[in-house]
Parts: sequence; structure tokens; C-alpha cells
Amino acid sequence: MKRFLLVILLVGGAMVGGSYYLTGRLPWVALSPEEQQVAALRDELGRIQQQWRQAGKTQALGVDASSLSEDIPTRLDRLDQAVADLQPQLKTIEARNQATFLRHDIANFRSEMH
Repeated sequence: MKRFLLVILLVGGAMVGGSYYLTGRLPWVALSPEEQQVAALRDELGRIQQQWRQAGKTQALGVDASSLSEDIPTRLDRLDQAVADLQPQLKTIEARNQATFLRHDIANFRSEMH
């Protein structure tokens, strides 16, 4: 019985530790509404990057990918503006830090595009 409890505790600890390693937060701590807004904007950046990669793959195959990539700079500008507008409204330090990192990621992606 003691071994069974020990195994359960070890497996649970490994799962919590793995979750913390991947997400940077404990599984039972929910994101604040501000952090959720920033996370949604980060997801949008991920979709834009995925579309850019898909356009590059399509172009590498010799197919015209201009229809896939011409919308990307506009979407990126809107995303950057949305983050800039949201940043002054953020109250938690974590949300502000995430927004700052997101703006850096957007700037890095812009430089990769050129």
C-alpha cells in the first residue's frame, strides 16, 4: 500500500513538474483575464507565422503564393497595434511582461520577413 501511494505521488509530481516546465505556471493556477487577452494575441501571431511558413513552402514548390502572403503585413500591423493599445490597460506585472515579449516577437518576425 505504501509503495502504491509512493508511485501515485511520484507520477502526480512528475505530471505537475512537466506541466510547470512546459507552461511556466502550476496547473491549478488559472490565467487572469488580462493574461488571456495577451495569450489570444500570441495565438494570432502563431497563426500569422504559420501562414507565412505555408506561403514559403508553396512558393518553394513553384506555385504563386502572393495571395497567401499579401495579407500578412496588414494582419501583423493590426496585431502590433492591438498589443500597443492593450499594454497601457494591463495591470498585472505578468501580463505586462507577456505583452512586452509579444511586441519583441512581432518585431523579430517582421525582421525575418524582410
